[in-house]
Amino acid sequence: MKVRSRRSGFQGHSSGILDSLGTEAGVRRGTRSSPIRVNGGVGMFVALGFLIAGCCGATAEIGSPGDANGDWKVGLTAAVKETFDSNVYLQSETPLANQASFVTMLMPQVALAWTPSPLSVRLVYLPEVTFFHAEPSEDYVAHRANADLTVQGTTTVVDVGGSLVVIDGDSMGLTWTGPGGAPATGGPAVRDRRDAAVYRGSVRLTQELGAWLIRPAFTIYSHDFRTVQQTTPGYQNFVDRSEFIVGADLGRRVTEKSRVWLGYRYGEQDQSRLLQYPEEYDNHFHRILAGIEGAVMRWLQVSIALGPELRTYGDGVPVSFGSHDVQNLYAEATITATAGKSDTLVVTVKNFEQPGFSGRSVYEELTFDLSWRHRLNDHWTVGAGGRAYNTDFLYPVRRNDWVLSANGLLNFALTRKFSVEASYVFEDGETQDPGASGREYQRHLLALGLKYALR
Repeated sequence: MKVRSRRSGFQGHSSGILDSLGTEAGVRRGTRSSPIRVNGGVGMFVALGFLIAGCCGATAEIGSPGDANGDWKVGLTAAVKETFDSNVYLQSETPLANQASFVTMLMPQVALAWTPSPLSVRLVYLPEVTFFHAEPSEDYVAHRANADLTVQGTTTVVDVGGSLVVIDGDSMGLTWTGPGGAPATGGPAVRDRRDAAVYRGSVRLTQELGAWLIRPAFTIYSHDFRTVQQTTPGYQNFVDRSEFIVGADLGRRVTEKSRVWLGYRYGEQDQSRLLQYPEEYDNHFHRILAGIEGAVMRWLQVSIALGPELRTYGDGVPVSFGSHDVQNLYAEATITATAGKSDTLVVTVKNFEQPGFSGRSVYEELTFDLSWRHRLNDHWTVGAGGRAYNTDFLYPVRRNDWVLSANGLLNFALTRKFSVEASYVFEDGETQDPGASGREYQRHLLALGLKYALR
């Protein structure tokens, strides 16, 4: 059994109004359809026209969410965001260093709700059309869809959820020429503009037995990269990966609005092979978890799961990996504190292990998130936050990176339906590894967003 201690490693993120998700070398696994091009300053005018059309568009509302006859409610939302990105490729030393661009994002949304008691169904479709005016090769369209179904009985609740993201972007990866290769943590912001399909699904049953509860659950994750794979030095390949987890919890209520629980999870992760290389990091694991959830105080809401994980890797790992048996600490926590109706502070932490998206590797991922919102009055809201995101790779890969970020925002709600938001994000990519300065970078994101939402 191998017990690993962490070596030391915030991924930049948006905030507020627009937060929402057998190959031969050189053979395309997917092709790119040509997105609509919008050049220069024309983008914002088109975006504003799109927003106005959304604001004036028809909305069908049939019944209401609580109607006993179970009619559907349909809602439409239109949003546009204009961002100045100071470092599109997350580079500081190569010919791609500090390539800046204005970025226009168009985000209409269609939501359907159907809630005939005891059933609740919600369907959401949110396409995201993004134009990089100075770097058109980075244009993409992301189709995001979510479906949630809940059946609520007196002592039984069934939750079924699923999300699908299909990205129509460039099917070629980038070639990194700086010392250390790809930017810190592998450059997920660049990765998520490439062709891919990502699916997540879950099923959970909660059965209350007086003060006790039993809660079996199942989750699945599949990441299908549809990009070209090559052996070109410095070229970033992507390999498919997937995961399924099944388990159950036994809990007991400790106060009227909180409970503690013990749980077990069995999971399997799969990583496809890269080209002709033999390495792959397929594995299975057992987790023993303890948790607490609910309102432990009137102003404090928590959801915490923590415990040891015993993981076993298959024969695809290289000899230098060492023992195939690894012991980890799994952690997932969200803590929400409120001060009256004006202030909300949310802290999230997650630590887990998964195969690398570029193949021939596996890493431990650690994320700290902090978000604060203060409502000044009925119209104005300010906010701030930050993230620390680390990827620490297992042997024989030598890579331990951090992305640190801080953000602030100012939101003005003109009406209940229309709001404007200005935001700023500073992002700093760092590495703990000597001789890998090409991974380090700094990035500024300055954005203005408009949103019109029907309630």
